[in-house]
Amino acid sequence: MSNPPAASRRFVCLACNWIHLTWAARCSSCLSLQGLTLFTGIEAAGAQAPALTGPGPLREGWRGGPEEEAVVVVPPELPERPRLMIVRAPSPEPELEDPVEELVDVASPSSIPLSDISETTFERDSTGLPPLDHVLGGGLVVASVILLASPRGIGKSSLVLQMLNGLGHRCLYVSGEETLEQVAMTARRIGAASKKVNMMPERNLSKIFAEARAIRAQTIAVDSIQKMRCADVSGRAGSPGQLKECTAQLVDYAKNNRTALWLIGHTTSDGDIAGPMTIEHEVDVILELTQGPKFDGNERVLTCLGKNRFGPSNLVGHFELTAKGFVSVDADGWNEEL
Repeated sequence: MSNPPAASRRFVCLACNWIHLTWAARCSSCLSLQGLTLFTGIEAAGAQAPALTGPGPLREGWRGGPEEEAVVVVPPELPERPRLMIVRAPSPEPELEDPVEELVDVASPSSIPLSDISETTFERDSTGLPPLDHVLGGGLVVASVILLASPRGIGKSSLVLQMLNGLGHRCLYVSGEETLEQVAMTARRIGAASKKVNMMPERNLSKIFAEARAIRAQTIAVDSIQKMRCADVSGRAGSPGQLKECTAQLVDYAKNNRTALWLIGHTTSDGDIAGPMTIEHEVDVILELTQGPKFDGNERVLTCLGKNRFGPSNLVGHFELTAKGFVSVDADGWNEEL
């Protein structure tokens, strides 16, 4: 059946017989949703007009007659709106009957349960300086990285030379500030001139690594980290970029070669460690050497600055700095009078 012209169409409410010029889902008179009836001319429909049905008479203004056809137009049913369902129940973890066969996609799993890791103690070497061993938590841990910072002139180079001599194994002392003769003179004065301690005046990291491998150094001391340079990074020694890259490469070498590493640094006038915070994040232990009031100003106090991955981080050691080097005071760290 062809669509009737718009002028001959009328829509009548099935509930109240109100006449509408256009179809609507709701009657504008009684607000009913029962539907509207479409009336068109009998000539266009080609059939007799059925009788109108409804609860009430046609309203005023109705000009239709029996010659017109009544067609009920039922509005389409709207689909039911789905409800939002939230499921919070945890899904059960599947059990692996044969992990070797079921985990075929994992080429070489490297993770293991924490409960399967056996309890071991760190391998430590004594430094020959009881207060230093005490602050470190019982000695120098193999492959550990220690940052020793202090103001200039406190004696950290002498402390490190005595520590290397006390370890008794192959060591490399790298100086970026002093010459061979200057370091040798200090080492002889404090009794730290040993055939097992090699000295190298160098700032280039690649040459330092080559020498450490050649002598199979078990401990490396770098004096100071602010003087080292990496050829892969632009900028002068001591710049943030150089400090970050040099520290990262030194730490990687220490961990991959089971070599203990001492990084000697400086502190600013405010007492902060010079350089970016990256240095402090990379190392395992942070130590500070300061001047104490005792022994006519020759007291030296070694403090752990809140970071020690191998022991307590609140220990303190005391020394007296003499013409022959550092002398241990309160070796066990329990003398509360100091």
